[in-house]
Amino acid sequence: MTPAAPSGQRGSRFTGDLATIGATMLMGSSYPFAKEVLATMSPLLYSASRYVVAGLVLLAVLFVMRRPMAVPRRDWLALIGLALIGVALFQACWGLAMARTAPSLGSIIMTTTTAFSAILAWLGGRRLPALGWLGIVSAFAGVVLVVNNSLDEITLAHADLNGALLWLLAAFAWALYVERCAPHNARLGALRVWAWTTLIGALLLLPVSLLFDRPSEFANLDTRLALYWLYTGIFPVGVAYLGLTVGLDRLGVSRVMVYMYLIPVAGVGLSAAFFGDPLTLARVLGGLIVLVGVILTRVALDRGARVPV
Repeated sequence: MTPAAPSGQRGSRFTGDLATIGATMLMGSSYPFAKEVLATMSPLLYSASRYVVAGLVLLAVLFVMRRPMAVPRRDWLALIGLALIGVALFQACWGLAMARTAPSLGSIIMTTTTAFSAILAWLGGRRLPALGWLGIVSAFAGVVLVVNNSLDEITLAHADLNGALLWLLAAFAWALYVERCAPHNARLGALRVWAWTTLIGALLLLPVSLLFDRPSEFANLDTRLALYWLYTGIFPVGVAYLGLTVGLDRLGVSRVMVYMYLIPVAGVGLSAAFFGDPLTLARVLGGLIVLVGVILTRVALDRGARVPV
């Protein structure tokens, strides 16, 4: 008979579960709120400006918690590279894709991050069982069905394909960012790495956005949209990342990754319930196929990690 976990350990895990679930729901909520703001604001300016807010929030949290904020000189170049991939490129693709497609579609396609993580692990020399490849194929097959949004005819349009490709590029950028962050997270702490890369990436993307957009766009936001913009900077990024660090500390990567599958649930549910994003049978079925695929891939990654290479 397995002995019961000490009460302190059970409490720590419960806190980790609660923080991770809250973080994933907040991350999923960004999709419908962002879509509303992007009806008025340009994608690059929106993405860059909200991540400036998020980066400042994360640095403020570090300061309040009295965590180390300084970054050793040898790590700055690496953090700038991570910021380019995981924030500037990721958020540029995320904003442009969101402006072109339904938020439910984006929240589903972004779960292919797990499939890209598996491919990167395989390219890095890790063994990937056949179950993993089956999951990868299933995930991308589900994406095709979600984008097509029909069970009885081919409805793929050029705009839909462009949006889907941008979402896939965003998912790849995020997977690469998470993979490359791992050694820096171990040495510096995930919160410090995320805080600095978020702010640096936003500051790198901001001048690019100003080449095409004007700051006067902020004047076009009414009170409701301004609050949506502020919400998507503070909560789905700043507060959510803080919750993920609590989850990683108390639960570990594998259990946190399982909870990440709640992101499309939150994104699709909120989009349909409050913002009128139509929920079709094809999109629901495609989303389920994607989720099955990424779960199979996650299981295969965990199994492969236990096998010596």
